[in-house]
Amino acid sequence: MKFVHAQKDAQSTTQQQSRRIPLCSVLCLLLATCSRAEKRNATCLTDQCFEYGTCNPETDRCECPLGRHGLDCSIPIPDPEPQCKEHSHNLVTCTSFTKTLCLNSCNGQGWCAGGFCHCKPGFYGADCSLSTSPDGRPVLLAGQGYMPRQHGVKIYVYELPPVANTWTYIARIDRPLVQVLLQRMLSSGVRTTDGDSADYYFIPLLMRTRTHTVNHLAAVVHYVRKHWPWWDRTGGGHRHLLVAPGDIGRRILTPELLHMTENCTFLTHWGLHRNHSGGNWLASHRPGKDIVVPPLTPPDEPIVYSPLHATLKKNRKSRLGELFFAGRICGDNQKPTDGKCSEKRQDYSAGTRQQVAHHHWNRPNWTITTHTPAYAEALSTHIFCLSPTGGGYGRRSVQSLLMGCIPVTVTDHVHQPFEPEVDWARFSVPVREDDIAQLHHVLTGLRASPHTLAQMQVRLRCAAQHMYYSSTFGEIMGEDGRFDAFETLMEVLRMRKERPELHPRDYEAQDKRFHDFIHCRSKPTGGRVQLCTQNRLVKSNNITHCRESYDAVPMRWMRMFYSWPGGAVCGRNRDVGRCPRSWL
Repeated sequence: MKFVHAQKDAQSTTQQQSRRIPLCSVLCLLLATCSRAEKRNATCLTDQCFEYGTCNPETDRCECPLGRHGLDCSIPIPDPEPQCKEHSHNLVTCTSFTKTLCLNSCNGQGWCAGGFCHCKPGFYGADCSLSTSPDGRPVLLAGQGYMPRQHGVKIYVYELPPVANTWTYIARIDRPLVQVLLQRMLSSGVRTTDGDSADYYFIPLLMRTRTHTVNHLAAVVHYVRKHWPWWDRTGGGHRHLLVAPGDIGRRILTPELLHMTENCTFLTHWGLHRNHSGGNWLASHRPGKDIVVPPLTPPDEPIVYSPLHATLKKNRKSRLGELFFAGRICGDNQKPTDGKCSEKRQDYSAGTRQQVAHHHWNRPNWTITTHTPAYAEALSTHIFCLSPTGGGYGRRSVQSLLMGCIPVTVTDHVHQPFEPEVDWARFSVPVREDDIAQLHHVLTGLRASPHTLAQMQVRLRCAAQHMYYSSTFGEIMGEDGRFDAFETLMEVLRMRKERPELHPRDYEAQDKRFHDFIHCRSKPTGGRVQLCTQNRLVKSNNITHCRESYDAVPMRWMRMFYSWPGGAVCGRNRDVGRCPRSWL
């Protein structure tokens, strides 16, 4: 909930740029006007709060679901429809109770309505994972035997008012990285309730749109500083993690908000680290400070037909095509005429897609088109796949890896996921924009060296594991999730903590543990984990398909994965604290 009290104390320049305060924000802001003592005595522990909302004892707030407001959530909104629409709901999804659309399905300790977990008395948090011990300290997953991970990093998660993250309808969050991280921080054991011993602090604010970000970020930072000491103790947000999943990453922020969060580490899909005039883009990513993380690639076409699965070696198709690309090429979204685009929107993709089409349209054994009815087939039967940016970040480089196709990246100054921590040149073909006209010579040279090409294809399979959130979605290559995108992020954060003096490109050379992990050679320290599979080509009776493994809800819709308690790694285990772990 965005908070009138917080907004008054936030920077006035941000207020001026965000003149329209959403209805939900006004209602929620009213809840922050009382002192902590008044709220403790008058609202949070009252029967009405337990009846209509969830009491958070750490902040002495009664958190309200959509459609209610007031200090104890007892006041219904006469017309909730505008508030519901603002958070991507209709009246049915906004107010009806369901067990499928809340984070971790409320861990069995609450009821889900409109994305909000209405927790049982004694439980609180975005997914009802928290309660209070007899000595007054927060406890995670009481009764489930939750044990923090023994090695690696510890992350403290701030519990924000629901307007900041859980009110928005999960089914309509197209880049729900915040939800995935919250889900896995809990089931992996990296989450801690002891902020004094934490290595990092996660602020789970949804920053998908400019409006939501500008309207909420300053207030959220104020809220964090008001209720917890660690923002100020770390020197103004150092070791604090924020997710900026938009096309242009942290550049979605206003200059004032960029200044406010300059010490934070941003997890972003957009790795532009220098200004780029071709796309009119300003540098966003700060190597060594921010981390480029892979875009979420839910288990839908084409990757559910990945030929990389270990059981499919005998049935893999030959890669007879050389280069493949299908998608938007021209800025006006029209099909090129003989490879040439109109003068409109030449800045789209920084001109890289247009240049490739101009120089290589109709080249023999290359497929460059705006559309193909057999996308998965094409990715599986070509050696190289063009992986340019679009209006900002793109997911083609990751998608290509997952399909066993060597990515060809062509946009200058853009780091790929986990780059420079991971050396993409080992398994991809980075091409400078000035060399696009000579791209056919570059690829011909690689094809003339079968040994080099074979090495790249071998490395590609390990790299693909680092780029996919298999512990959330299930495996597609026969992997067990040890080296997936979430675990790779944790390993990068470990290096930031233990070796802050190193440049990210030197991690592999200077740290054996990181080297072994990146090359998928690390031995598990925990138990055996077998993920269900999403690969529709797999016919083995010894492998469970994910659509069959979760009996509480049908897995027909990808949104279900974000409410699956703990992620696919937990399987049918509803007690997240007891989910199997590869790493202890």
